[in-house]
Amino acid sequence: MLARWRSKLGQSLSSRLVFSHVAVTIMVLAIALGISNITFRNYLVSSQVKDLAQRGQTISRVMQGYFSATLYAPETAYLVNVLQGTLNDRVFVLNNTGQILFETGNNRLPAAPWSRSVLVRVLEQGQQFQGVLEGPGHVSEATAGVPVVAHGQIYGAVFLEAPLSYSNNTARSLTGLLLLGELAAIMMAAVLAYGFSKRLAQPLLALRESVSQMGRENSQDVHAKEEGPQEVRELAQEFNRMADRITLQMYQLRKEAEVRDTLLAHVAHDLRTPLTSIRGFLEAIRDGMVEGPGLDRAVEVAWDETLRLKRLVDRLLAATRIQSGVGEQSPVRVSVWIKTTLERVSPLAAETHHPLTWRQRDDAEIMAVEDYLVEALINVIDNAAKWAPAHTPITIDSVLSGDQASIVVAVKDEGPGIPEDMLGHIFERFVTGDKARQGSSGLGLSIVHEVMQQHHGTVTAENDPEGGTIIKMTLPTRNPQVAQQ
Repeated sequence: MLARWRSKLGQSLSSRLVFSHVAVTIMVLAIALGISNITFRNYLVSSQVKDLAQRGQTISRVMQGYFSATLYAPETAYLVNVLQGTLNDRVFVLNNTGQILFETGNNRLPAAPWSRSVLVRVLEQGQQFQGVLEGPGHVSEATAGVPVVAHGQIYGAVFLEAPLSYSNNTARSLTGLLLLGELAAIMMAAVLAYGFSKRLAQPLLALRESVSQMGRENSQDVHAKEEGPQEVRELAQEFNRMADRITLQMYQLRKEAEVRDTLLAHVAHDLRTPLTSIRGFLEAIRDGMVEGPGLDRAVEVAWDETLRLKRLVDRLLAATRIQSGVGEQSPVRVSVWIKTTLERVSPLAAETHHPLTWRQRDDAEIMAVEDYLVEALINVIDNAAKWAPAHTPITIDSVLSGDQASIVVAVKDEGPGIPEDMLGHIFERFVTGDKARQGSSGLGLSIVHEVMQQHHGTVTAENDPEGGTIIKMTLPTRNPQVAQQ
């Protein structure tokens, strides 16, 4: 249980934000602590060396009286002891040959850690020395050397030494106090980070709740609140747009499912009717119930019903084949496409008594799968023949656009037109008119729409003010060359 709680805590956004803030705070404060420790130590050591130098200058003035014979040795030793400073410090007084004349202070300090260069600098060049020297036993000491100059002559030097333990201890104490302050700052940062993280994560938690409601019953109106940081607001906006698209798609799927069920019922009826007729006539022929002219009529009716059944099956297979998008595009002349279509559809036009008129105006070359275009134009003509009264013409026309970048192939009939509320839906799958039970499967115009999309074209339907319907298929031309018929 504890391991599961730890795993959940480690994976939550709030805990990760807290951990990241605390980790950054600890890293920054650790760097600051290290820099502060070095700064404290350098400052304290520098202050200690400067203090030694100041006392060395004071003792140097006392030693000027000694070397000029105005002070006796006991008096000089007394004054040096007084000016020495703390008991841990040590003072050496040297003459100009480097011989130690006086030595006072802490005897535990290693004696004389001065190098020759230091002695030359002080005793010969008359310059002060301030720094840290390493004595015997690798013990570092703060050291200051001051020359004793009287009447322009160097008589000797005063060297003061002090252990660095005081400065180091003080630096450690200050660093410890700073560490306590940083620990308090880390705890405060953790509390503030937790509060900020909860506030930042709240819009995400609300968005997660909205996402979890998707797919449930009555979840069509699920929308996330567009609040919080900009990134979270943009995420909520994208989610709301996605939710709207999903809602629309679910509506379309439900509608399509209802229409598909209706279509299946219609298809089953259309299949059953010719099959029933074929079976009935075949049974009559088998049982010898028809002879002579009746037999010929029975065979003819059975044959017509078979053709009707074949057309329905072919329509379903064509819809499946075209939607699969199988086929390689090649250059096709619009005139060849229309001519091929009219040759294939002429028996249907003769059967339905609809004369076909092709104006043969503009021509162009397009990139297309010719079989698909032929199937699309057949469906448009077939649809016109179903709705237009017998003996009324169906007119096919082709017109180039003004810039010759596209060509429009239009099919006009003399039928009753399309109701205004259906104009925007007739190219959807399984959508039929009021006479759906008279041979319409609701696939013909949807196939046309699919073919136009595959060829980067469009198809539209409009009612002619003079009567009838015009279906326009617009396709991009392969080149601007025009062949006038």
